[in-house]
Amino acid sequence: MIETKAIDHVCLWVRSLPEAKRYYEKVFGVVCTPRENDENTLVVESESIHLFLSGCKNGSDFLSKQHISFEVESLNNVIEALQEMGISDYQVGEVSFFVHRNYKWCEWRDPSGIRLECIERVESKNGT
Repeated sequence: MIETKAIDHVCLWVRSLPEAKRYYEKVFGVVCTPRENDENTLVVESESIHLFLSGCKNGSDFLSKQHISFEVESLNNVIEALQEMGISDYQVGEVSFFVHRNYKWCEWRDPSGIRLECIERVESKNGT
């Protein structure tokens, strides 16, 4: 079993990125910026909010792009748990381009193809 601390972020699908950008910036006072190497995704972040908005152009992208991310104490423990459960088709990496909330990650897919991700925090650009 994987022990989680919190939900770290989600990826929401939207009809229109420009419309969503205006809405989230106005309503929540966050900054929405294009994600590196992905012009169809916005990074929405503040000190307390971290999520992605992606434009959905066709239905086949929907399951492959949406995901939920859980914060954990240790990615090593997650990888051990996955291996113990016989889940070997996972990927790992690190995100270091955010102002807040950078992390190391491990992700795999559930039986429906939805991405499940666990993250372990690393120091961000502002030292948090």
